[in-house]
Formats: sequence, C-alpha cells, structure tokens
Amino acid sequence: MIVSAACAVALAGLTILVYTSPFLAIDASIERAFQSISVGPLTPVFDFYRQIGGPYGLYAEAVVFAIILVLNRASWRLLIAGALASGWYFALVSLIIRPRPAVPDVLRVTEHPGASSYPSGHTILFVFYAVILMVCVGMKYIPRRWQPIGWAIAVLFVLVGAFSRVYSGAHWPTDVLAGLLIGVGWLSLVMSIRWISDPVLEPGRRGNERESRKAA
Repeated sequence: MIVSAACAVALAGLTILVYTSPFLAIDASIERAFQSISVGPLTPVFDFYRQIGGPYGLYAEAVVFAIILVLNRASWRLLIAGALASGWYFALVSLIIRPRPAVPDVLRVTEHPGASSYPSGHTILFVFYAVILMVCVGMKYIPRRWQPIGWAIAVLFVLVGAFSRVYSGAHWPTDVLAGLLIGVGWLSLVMSIRWISDPVLEPGRRGNERESRKAA
C-alpha cells in the first residue's frame, strides 16, 4: 500500500507537470542521449516489444492469461485485477493531449503511433506481463533461492522495453516513467488487498485457517 501511494503521488505530480508543460527540455535531452547509444542486435528485440505492447497486445495478454490460468488457477482474481491497470492508460490518454517526439527535438522517430503520447501504454503492459507472471507462476514454481534471479529477469524485461519506447522516438522519457508508475502502483495496490492476493501469495496459510475453523 505504501508503494502504491508513493507511485500515485509521483504520478499526480508528473501528470500536472506534463499537462502544464507538454514539452520538457530535459525530456528531449535524455531522449537524444538514449538514441545516441548503438543498440546493434537489439533492434529486432525492440520490434518484438512494439508488437506485444501494440498491434498484438491483446494476443499477448491472452497468452499470459492462458499460461497463468493453466499453471495457477487460484490466481484468477489477481490476474483480472492486475489487467485493469490498462484502464488508467485510457483515462489519462483522453485527458492529457501531448504531442509525441519529433525531429529536431530528438534524433530520430522510427515509430508513429496515434493518440496522445502520455502515458506509455506499452510500458504499463510490460510491467503487467513481468510482474503478474513472476508473482502467479514464478513464485509458485521457481525454488525460493532462485526467485531473486527471476525478479531480476522481470526487471530487465521491463527496463529494456521502456528503453525501446524512448529509443524509437515513440515516447518521451516522462511518458515511460508514467507508465512505470501506473503499472507498479496499480499492481502494488491490488496485491495489498488480501481477498485478491492471499490465494496467490499465501495459499498455505488460508488452507490452515480453513482446517482450524473446521476443527473448532
């Protein structure tokens, strides 16, 4: 709940900043610095991120739903609640009309999506994919001593995806930051609601409680 509240406060401040100043010089500076990095073989990877967050986003979400429901059916509440994070994208993108990056403010623009630039809906989905798979599947099947590696991979997945959105010129860095805040904040909120998260995070404890009530 603390993490969720911190993300909400940061998102509110960032949204006000972007609403009052759609163009931020620091955004352009950071984007040019990112775009000056040679990514080499990562270019096809960036296109994969574009696909699973955009044109094939619904299919990617369907695959994630199928994997989780097959391997950990008890997590259906958390799965559905977590997916609602995208609702914040649709709410903000209709309220904050922000132009997307353009040359010469940035070095290149290789992707031209529609709608407002703020926030990054792709980034929200990246966070959802990584966290929900790790919580619902990774924490159940990966041995506890290896779970930090699983979380490191999840974080790396999100960071590479976030970088790809800036590198392509599709989003400003603050758009991506907003997507991260929405994804992390919303998932932290739903996991703080025990009715939603307990069947996933503490299945053994709930089972013991039921047995204790029957014995009593």
